[in-house]
Amino acid sequence: MKKLTQREKLLIYILGCFLIGFFSLYFVMLPSYSSYQVVRDQATEARFTQESMVMAIDSIPSTMQARDDATTNLASLKGPFQPKLTNEGLDKLLTQLCLDYSLSPKVLAIESNALAGVETFTAYIPDQQASASVGTESTTTDSISTEDITAAAKEVVNSSKETTETTSSESTDSEASGDGAETWTGVVSMELAGTQTNFYRLLDAVAARPDMVITAFAIAPEATTTAGTTATTVPQLNGGNISISVTFTVYMMEK
Repeated sequence: MKKLTQREKLLIYILGCFLIGFFSLYFVMLPSYSSYQVVRDQATEARFTQESMVMAIDSIPSTMQARDDATTNLASLKGPFQPKLTNEGLDKLLTQLCLDYSLSPKVLAIESNALAGVETFTAYIPDQQASASVGTESTTTDSISTEDITAAAKEVVNSSKETTETTSSESTDSEASGDGAETWTGVVSMELAGTQTNFYRLLDAVAARPDMVITAFAIAPEATTTAGTTATTVPQLNGGNISISVTFTVYMMEK
C-alpha cells in the first residue's frame, strides 16, 4: 500500500476542516440564526404590544372623561325635548299648553305618533312677512272688516303650506338618499277658540321651544247663535273670539 505524501495529507486535512466547517455552518449556525430572528421578531412584537397597552392604559382616564362629557352633552341636548309620549300624553301636553294661553280646545285629532324624518323648515321671506302682517297693520281703528281678516289668514295659510310643501320635498329627497335624521314625532291637529292676541302669544311661545313647531294654522271668525239666529262676530286684536285651526308637530326622544 502506497503511503500518502505529506502534500496529500495536508490536502485531506484541509478538506476535512472545510467539510467540518460547512456542516457546522449549515446544520448549527443557520438554524440558530433563524431561531434568533424568530425570537427577535417576537420580542419586537411583544415590545410593541406592551407599548400599545401602556398607551391604552394611560388613555383610559381621558377616554372615560370624554365618554362622560359626551353623555352629559347628550343629556343636555335631549333635556328640552319631550320623552316618548303616548297619544294620551300628547293630548295632555297640547291641551295644557293651549289653556296656559287662554285658548279653549274644542277638537283634538292625533294624525300620527310614530318614528319619522325631521323636516327642515325655512324662515319666511320678506314678502311673506309683509303678507302675514296685513292683519295687524290695519288695526288703527277699533274694528276691521271680516274680509280683510279672512284674506290675511288665507295668505298666511298659503305661505305656510308652500313652506311645508318645500320642506316635505326636501325631506323626501333626504330620506331617499339615506341622510335624513329620524326621531319619534307626533302630529296633532286642533281647533281652538280664543282671541288673536292670545293665539299670537301661543305662536311666540311655540317658536321659542325646540321640541315642537306649528306647521300650519288658519283663523276665521267665530259664529255665535243669538235668539235662534246665527251672527258672525268681527275678530279684533283687542278682543273678540275667533276660531283657530292649528297643526302641531311634537318631537320626542328616548331618555
